[in-house]
Amino acid sequence: MGRLKAALLTIAPGVIAVLAACASLDPRPDVDRASRTVRERSFFATGWEAPWPRELEDWDGASPLSVGRAVVLSLKNNREIRRQVELIGAGRADLVQAGLLPNPVLSVALRFPMDPASGSSQAGASVVQDLVSLWLRPRRTESAEARLNEAVLALSDRSLRLVADVKQSHAKVVYGQRALELTHDSLVTVDRSIEVLERRIQGGEGTRLDVNRARQQHVVLEAGFKRQERDLAKEKRVLLRLVGFAAAGAEWVASEDGVDDQAGQEPSLAESLDEKGVIALAATQRLDVAAALAVVEANAADLNIEELSRVESLGLGLTFEQTEDKARFLGPDVEIHVPIFDMNQAQIAKAGSAAKAALINYEAVVQQAVAQARGAYIEARTSTDIAHMYRHRVLAVAEENLTLAEATLKAGQDDVTVLLSAQQSLIEARQSVNSLLLEAALARIELEYAVGGRLTPTSTNVVRPED
Repeated sequence: MGRLKAALLTIAPGVIAVLAACASLDPRPDVDRASRTVRERSFFATGWEAPWPRELEDWDGASPLSVGRAVVLSLKNNREIRRQVELIGAGRADLVQAGLLPNPVLSVALRFPMDPASGSSQAGASVVQDLVSLWLRPRRTESAEARLNEAVLALSDRSLRLVADVKQSHAKVVYGQRALELTHDSLVTVDRSIEVLERRIQGGEGTRLDVNRARQQHVVLEAGFKRQERDLAKEKRVLLRLVGFAAAGAEWVASEDGVDDQAGQEPSLAESLDEKGVIALAATQRLDVAAALAVVEANAADLNIEELSRVESLGLGLTFEQTEDKARFLGPDVEIHVPIFDMNQAQIAKAGSAAKAALINYEAVVQQAVAQARGAYIEARTSTDIAHMYRHRVLAVAEENLTLAEATLKAGQDDVTVLLSAQQSLIEARQSVNSLLLEAALARIELEYAVGGRLTPTSTNVVRPED
């Protein structure tokens, strides 16, 4: 037994050294890595350091909601994102498990003679350690590390998608509020026109037809106002769900702090940003592309594992035996699965197919990312140009036409039909400009996500999991 104890003491330091080199089970470094990536791309803190569900981001559900506040609320409170944050711990656990050797097998045997007169009893013990895991450990760790990296990158990408969705929903609410204000102002203008026309009839200068036309215009605007109220109410509830307050009231207003058009200028793109630059940004910054590449690395490691697993098991250990007459025996114990019928060809082929599929999927993700970025760029550039044209040309002409119509009507050179037509054209132009500004804002937000979260290159490389 003394030799067996000495042998176990010899093996123990090596096992302890391997265990000491294993990665930590704490997933906080991985969550922090995802959080840093989101913050660098979106310029908003995630708040994931606070435990769920004790530290939700609070909001009274009534105070004005700015776009920055909405994004912060969503990153911290969105249930789907926080579920994925918690699942990072599973990937970290898999990485730790991949670095562990299998436990040694300890066997104890007692043998008694069938005929006590012709033999003596024996006692024996053996300890066997599987050695296959020693050469598979680096590849298993590489595979688990890549899959953890994929989970972190996927979480970061979904968070940036959430940021874009929140910013777009908030923009819809802001411009929806503006549309209501424009329609209300138009209703006030039409009411004044009706009053003027009524006085003209009393003075014998107009007809009932003129008043009816103005009233018809008023009814159409009222119907449009109700549709706008409906659309705004629905969009508010979409935004409430995104920020984690689906059951909150919708009496609040969306603050215009941080909105591109707050200063009266439509959203714009840098002239230096062209389609070639957008393609380069998408190829280097898109996190879903980086996540797909991590899957390629994981599957390549899995294939290598299967290729090294033709010998399924190789155990090496010590066996100690002692007979009743105190005779002792100590010797090596070798266990090996002889690969005769199963050379692991099927698993190698399966892993090879998975590796090829992962590579093809990566190339497909790259193609999709580039296509999305190019489409988003065309949409953003075109919608910005159209909004600029409508604001500075169409709207300006409509305002001038109304001024001229009012002047000619007073001078008795035109009838009231010209005034009503000019008034209607101005109302439509203002609403069109508001809608086009919204389209430009939405397109810019989508372009930011399509190129990886920001329209300027990032210096952040993909960081590997920390031990």
